[in-house]
Amino acid sequence: MSYIYILLVSLLLSVFHACDYREKPYPATLLRIDSLANTNPEEARPLLERLRDSLSYFGAEQCMYYDLLALKVDDKMYVRHTSDSLIKRITAFYEKYGDRDKLLESYYYMGRVYRDLHDAPEALKYFQKALDVAGDTEKYVLVSKVYSQMGMLYNYQNVYEEAIHMHEKAYQYKLLAGDSATLSLVTRDIARVYEKIGKEDSAVIYYQEAANLAKNMRQRHHFSGILTELGDLYRELALYDKALSCLYESSRDSLNRNMYPTYSTLGHIYLEIGKLDSADYYLRKCLDSPDLYVKASVYKYLSFLSEYKSAYKASVRYARLYQETQDSIQSITASEEIRKMASLYNYQKREKENLHLREVNDRVRIQIYQVITLLGMASALMALFVYRFKRQKDRAALQVRILSQEKQEQYERSLQCIEENNAKMANLELLLSQKKDNENSLLQVRKELLQVTNERIQLKRSERDLLEIDLRHSDIYQKFHSAIESDLKILDADWQSLQQALDLTYDNLTERLCDLYSDLSSIELRICYLIKVSIRVTDMAILLNRSKSSISSARSRLYYKLTGEEGTPNDLDQFIVDF
Repeated sequence: MSYIYILLVSLLLSVFHACDYREKPYPATLLRIDSLANTNPEEARPLLERLRDSLSYFGAEQCMYYDLLALKVDDKMYVRHTSDSLIKRITAFYEKYGDRDKLLESYYYMGRVYRDLHDAPEALKYFQKALDVAGDTEKYVLVSKVYSQMGMLYNYQNVYEEAIHMHEKAYQYKLLAGDSATLSLVTRDIARVYEKIGKEDSAVIYYQEAANLAKNMRQRHHFSGILTELGDLYRELALYDKALSCLYESSRDSLNRNMYPTYSTLGHIYLEIGKLDSADYYLRKCLDSPDLYVKASVYKYLSFLSEYKSAYKASVRYARLYQETQDSIQSITASEEIRKMASLYNYQKREKENLHLREVNDRVRIQIYQVITLLGMASALMALFVYRFKRQKDRAALQVRILSQEKQEQYERSLQCIEENNAKMANLELLLSQKKDNENSLLQVRKELLQVTNERIQLKRSERDLLEIDLRHSDIYQKFHSAIESDLKILDADWQSLQQALDLTYDNLTERLCDLYSDLSSIELRICYLIKVSIRVTDMAILLNRSKSSISSARSRLYYKLTGEEGTPNDLDQFIVDF
């Protein structure tokens, strides 16, 4: 009882403590930082610094909220996250505290942190957790960001169909939030994925929509950047007029904007359409680009251009620079692939360790369940084994008894039995001639009994012969024997008629066969019927739509089922003929 009392008191204290978190209001400065974090993080940073000295006066939840805002401001200012220790502490607190909106936000930034740490699987895991707790929240902007981040990560991992789905969800939530300012970027991201998977028509449509959205919102930089990407896509499709139109429009806004992609694409287009001077002009404007991909393409195009101009030394020099830059790109790409693989390996390793910890925590309970389950299964298996063993033993004993009875009946209607009875009668005749009268009467009775038995056997044999003659003259017998030559189709009704005729002729043949082995299939029974009416194996294969070898194998297996002994196909034939 005391144990339960302590547990209840602890639970009540934790509840009151949680309520205490909720009741303390946030300082006005924290609320100011929260409002500035999304719109003007540069102004929020000094406010965070000034508030740091007052943290000792804050409650636990207020301190945690301060840490969350600090991380949020850093993220907005593109400060790269280098550790997950802070966000882990924040997330653990809100998982316990129960503030859904802040837990949603902490999961989002957990994903952002792991993305900066190049751990895509872990980042996706926490972005998914954010969606799981979002429920019916009205934080549509944040949910849109979660989907957008997941789309980028799926794109990074070459999971393109899922990337498109995530970006489309991000678009929907931006519409719900009324956030039209960044719709163009989400639409551009969808276009990029379509371009990657070779669906250029869809990519063009989305780039055009993205450009229109940016233009309508007067987002000049976004508009120009999207036009550059669309122009490059038109270049790949050899639609040079459209490409140049996009690039000229893009180049109008060159202030404080990276123009290297625009100039590089213009140089490439002019090279392809044979305007070498223009190509040279724009390509050389990109020589000081810090982007290796831009440099590689520029060196490549300048090498072609120099070759056109017969400046072979310059062509060779640019080709060498292109190769060196390409080697650097391949090295970076290889490192990126290794990092992806290492990230996946580390994720799997962490999941394995987490699983191991959970198993350790639950080991006693699981072991008890396992022992109970194993005992139950062992008991069930033992009972099943005993039941099956007993059933097999009973079936084998029954089979032996039926076979013995069948052999006895076969003997009792055989010529051998008649001959043996005749021999016995001859012996009795001899004894009768040697014995006295009072003994002769008993011997005479025995002799007469043997005579009656032989007569009964002869009658049975005559009856069987007559029934077999009737069978051979029956329509169904004739149909089966002429089916192969006349190409008649044997129907299920014909098989049923044959069964009825055989059961009538051979004393319920089907029932007696099933008494020997109750699980005979319809094919196995039909093989027995065909043997009984003297159908050749070759014809059996045709009538049963099986190969000849398949029929032979089936006959061997069937002999074992009916007798419990190994045997040949011919053994079965003889067994059925005598049965």
